[in-house]
Amino acid sequence: MGDDIVSTGDANYIKHLNRRILVEHIVKEGALSRSDLSRKTGLNKATVSAQVSSMIEDGIVTETKVGDITTPGRKPILVEMNGESGFSIGVDIDDQEVRVVFIDIKGKPIHREVIPNGDKDINTLVSEVKENLSPLIQRFEASHSPIGLTGICLGIHGIINNEDEIEFTPKQQWTHVNLKERLEKEIDVPIYIDNNANLSAYGEQVYFENIPDLFCITLYSGIGLGIINDYTIYRGFRGFAGEIGHMIIEPHGPECQCGNHGCWELYASERTLKKQLSSLGQGSDFIDLLAKPEAEPILSDYIDYLSYGLNNVINIFNPQRIVLNGALINQNPEFVDRVQRALHSKINSYESIRISQLGEYACALGGAAYVLKNYLDVNTLDFVQYDYFEDTKLFA
Repeated sequence: MGDDIVSTGDANYIKHLNRRILVEHIVKEGALSRSDLSRKTGLNKATVSAQVSSMIEDGIVTETKVGDITTPGRKPILVEMNGESGFSIGVDIDDQEVRVVFIDIKGKPIHREVIPNGDKDINTLVSEVKENLSPLIQRFEASHSPIGLTGICLGIHGIINNEDEIEFTPKQQWTHVNLKERLEKEIDVPIYIDNNANLSAYGEQVYFENIPDLFCITLYSGIGLGIINDYTIYRGFRGFAGEIGHMIIEPHGPECQCGNHGCWELYASERTLKKQLSSLGQGSDFIDLLAKPEAEPILSDYIDYLSYGLNNVINIFNPQRIVLNGALINQNPEFVDRVQRALHSKINSYESIRISQLGEYACALGGAAYVLKNYLDVNTLDFVQYDYFEDTKLFA
């Protein structure tokens, strides 16, 4: 009897692995025939056919008779992810607003929402998030079945430990808060929680950079670092990895909210840059202020400090690719050239530095994709070939 249990367990495990392999290929390629799936995965046709039939029944994939063949004869039936069967939600909880993104099973963004935040306590925030999400969830569950909502991922601008608890948020001053547990009591779906920079990095990797080694540095109000290592978010010993904004670059500098002095984000975050630019013209647009000749010394100092910290990151980690994500730098890609020119070390080694393709929605999109990854139980998602963001109206 024991051998029978082991054999059954082994068979189920193999079926599970086979489904994972097939889903990863279907996601990456967009649409494949059963024979192509067999050829690309190395699985025999009977296994592919049985797995595809099971996934159709579960609503994960669907079949279409649209084939790319011009010769006469029967066109192949293609298998693709069923975008109309379910959806996931990513939520970026910043200090002034909450950004929400819905994506379908194919990874396509289908809705976005911005909820004003401000200085709200955690209970008020949970209530308002639920109040805003509930009618939207009902609406999209009516149009996306049989799976419906697969889960919600929250991006927090602070430290999240390995037990999914908020250790500390500098802006809201939340400490030792179990936001996941509170929201699970309000909405009966899987809830995930992670640092905003981690999710931003994951969003960039899933939608634009299907490479195993990717760093994303967020520069908006503070500075955070999201690390993708071997297609996986790297969190460190207790989940604190990436708090690079609190690297000290001026030992006798001003005091930071973290308790140290001279932290990198006090010199190289966009909040600091905007504060300095404001001295050139209150109420003016920051892009206009950057164009003023008087802004050049401010910008030059900012670029220098940004490059100091970036030099340390590069020399410590040797990243393949680095994504810089901030409102001003995304609108001024020439900043990247100036930063690279300021990296003088002969031992700097990296492939490329670029601005973010997802901007302020990187965290929410990464969160929604992270939910989908867990629901599909795959090692990685690859939506690069879909070109969802070629349509400028998609997120306008």
